[in-house]
This record gives sequence, structure tokens and C-alpha cells, in this order.
Amino acid sequence: MEHQTPVPKLEIFTPINGYDPRIPDFVYSADLRSDAYTKILAYSFTESVDDLSGSFGFTVEDEEVDNQGRTVFDLIPVRSVVKIYEGDKDFPVFVGIIRRRHLGMSMSSQGVKRTVTFNGKSIISAIAEFTVSLDVRIQNVAHAMARTKDLTVELSNLGRPPTIREFMSITWRHFKEVSTYSTGISPMGLVEIINKFIGEDPDMFILVDGREQQLRYNVAMVFYNAANNVIADTWRNILPDRVYEFFSRCENGEPRIIARQVPFGDPNDGGNFGDWTGLPLYHVSPISLTDYTLEQSDEEVYTAFASYIIGSARSREFYMGAMQTSSDNLVRHDEAKQKLYGFRPLELNFNGYARRGNAGNAEMDSLTQAINNLNNKAHYWYSRLDEMYSGPMTVCNDFNNPKTNPRVGCRAKFKGGEFYITGTEHTWIYGKTPKIKLALSRGMMYDGNGRMLPDSDGVLKHVGRRFRELDRDG
Repeated sequence: MEHQTPVPKLEIFTPINGYDPRIPDFVYSADLRSDAYTKILAYSFTESVDDLSGSFGFTVEDEEVDNQGRTVFDLIPVRSVVKIYEGDKDFPVFVGIIRRRHLGMSMSSQGVKRTVTFNGKSIISAIAEFTVSLDVRIQNVAHAMARTKDLTVELSNLGRPPTIREFMSITWRHFKEVSTYSTGISPMGLVEIINKFIGEDPDMFILVDGREQQLRYNVAMVFYNAANNVIADTWRNILPDRVYEFFSRCENGEPRIIARQVPFGDPNDGGNFGDWTGLPLYHVSPISLTDYTLEQSDEEVYTAFASYIIGSARSREFYMGAMQTSSDNLVRHDEAKQKLYGFRPLELNFNGYARRGNAGNAEMDSLTQAINNLNNKAHYWYSRLDEMYSGPMTVCNDFNNPKTNPRVGCRAKFKGGEFYITGTEHTWIYGKTPKIKLALSRGMMYDGNGRMLPDSDGVLKHVGRRFRELDRDG
């Protein structure tokens, strides 16, 4: 038998008092012995590996807070910052910014009940949605191409391809500078929130995980256009979603951006799968498991894999021609799957540049080798999607040991295999069991080194068997 008393805490920082991160304007706690406001009814928050913004919401009773008749709804405006604590009262598990608020009233046997529901996004959304407008119709606006040239020169001054962190940090600093220089109007309210609750130094809040820290090619694209420019779109143009992922998550209570090459390991690098085994592993316990659904599907299957750099001599046209034959080692084919599903190419394209030249050119040969390695990795990671299991799972949130709770971007051990946690949703309702809903993918059998077992050995065995009570290893 396991017992816990889930007592969450919410700290709220409003713009009215200048967002002092040391002193919250409101503190909510489900602990009736606390001096904080106790009429919190529910909260939830979500995180996902394909979303920098996340989302959250919480509901409280709209009680009066002073002798002027003002209520919670009056004193907690949009753009307020919220920290959510679970179990550990020193390190928040989520930091968000309120975007919407709703006031409701209902009649009950106890009389009129007024509630307020606040909704918003992760505090990282203040960065992800940071926008620079360079519309030529705005008076005195800097020319978009001039700003693109400035950023290109800054990146090229490194004298080598940038690291992932350098690229993201340099572009973030540039966006902040351009937002003031172009129009003379700085979004100081937004920048103030970022500086106080995330940090001023991007090298501190941008974390790059895994062995692949370096971009393999020089960066080139139109960074700014004559319209609205969003920093997250610029990152995604250079770090395409089939190869890279970035998301937001609290690390030791601090909101951070996690960026990394998808942790598929490298089958041609001496069997090194450290990017997979390095992810924290959560063991699903039957005691905490409340429900799950697993499925297999052949709707997303790829049988040929080609990577290319837009602007390179060997661009899309070159590799699309090479795709037509399985004998060309420039493109990776899965002949067994191709006989079953037909020709289904997966294209991985990058914005960059390389000197034009033929085979024999040292730079081109090096780039070609990097592309071939990426094709092999993509084949390993994406060719067996029809054999893998995915689906939702719900477990109890452990307030006694919050550091052991599953987190987005980590692994889960279940049914004898391992899964990738692509999303989490924490929910708490007063008087009920707090839960975490997981989005699982890539359910397979892995060996001790983290490599997927080959052929039929890699498919989860006896998935329909009973998940026995008290059998912690499944």
C-alpha cells in the first residue's frame, strides 16, 4: 500500500508589482494549514517534444481579497507569470504566463459559486513567439535583406559551421537587437519577463543534448523577410523537425529550451547508442498505472531515405535522381520494406550552402559522407515505424518523490520494451488523485546497449498479456 497527500502550490507574479521574481503577489496551496490562499480547485499543464510553448490552466474560487471589494479576477491580469510546484516546494515543475482568463458563476445548494479559470502557455513561449516586423510599409523600418546580411556575417565570422547552441544563441540575440533597432520601439514588457524568469544569457537557458552538438554545414537562408519574423520559425528552418527536436522543460526549477538531434544513435559508429541510453528511464509500476492504449499502424512507413542541402551542388534534384535506383549508395533504401510498401521516400532537407564541385573535391566529399551518415541514421530511426507501438498512458503523479515522475523527452520501461515519451499532461483536481498522461511512441525491444533488436526480435512480445499486479518489471 502506498499513500500520499498531494498538496500543490502555485505562485503568481503580476505586472502590477513589476514582476519581482523573489516575491509572489499571490500564493495558492491546497494545504489548509498554509497561510496562502487555499481555494484552488484544479490545475493542469502539458509539455511536448514538438512544441516550445506548452500550455497550462488553473481554476480558483473568485474570493474577495481586500476591503475594497476587489476579487482574484480583478487582481490577477493576463501576462501574469505562474509557477507550479508539485511535492518539492523549492523547484517548480512548470512556469507559465497567463494569456486568457474566464469568470464564471453557478448556483449550487450552498448558494452562488463564482470561479475563475486562467489559461496560458509556458514562459518559453515568450521567446518562441518573439516577433520582429520588418514590413517595408512601416516608417523607418530597417530593410529585411540588410538585417539578413548582418546576421549572416555574424554567423560566418565564426570561421566554421556553428554549433547548435551558437546558432540559436546568436539568432536570439540578433532578434532582440533588431526588435529595437528597426522600429525604435522595444517590447520591454516582454523582454522584462524573459530576463527575470528565464534569463538574459541564452547560453544558460538553451541546452543542447546528445553527442551531435555541431552543424555539419555552413548556415544560409533568408533569416528575415519583409513581414513578421518569428524566432522559432528561423530555428526550425535550420533544424528540421525530422532530424532535430526542441521543446521546453523545467530543469532544477528553471525553464529551459532543450534542443537535440533526435536520439536515434548511429548504427555505423561502433554501435554507439548513447543518445538513447542517456535518456532518463521511467519504470512503469502497476501500482501507479491507471490506463493505457497501445497500437501499431502502417500509415507512416518510409522505404527510401535522402538528405540534401538546399544550395549545394548536390541538391534535391541530384538526390531525387539517385533515388530511382537502389544500387546507388548515395540514397539509403530498405529493399525488404520497399517490396512490401512500395517506394515511399523520406526527404530531409537543410538550408545551407557548400562550394559547387564534383566528386573529388575535399569539401564536397566530406559533406557527402555526412549526408550518407544521416541517411543511415534516418533509416535506422524511421524504417520500422510499422513494427513499433505507440499510444497514451496514464499514471499517478507521485508527490512523495516528484523527481521520479516521467518527463517529456525521456524513456519509459513497459511490457519488457522501451518507449519514447513525446508528451506529458499533469492534472490535479481537488479531492482526486493527481495524474500524468503520457504520449508514448517507438515501443520496441532494445538490447543492453540501447540498440533496437533486429527483425522480429525487436517487436514487443505478448503485448496482450496481463500486466500483473505488483509485478514492477512488467
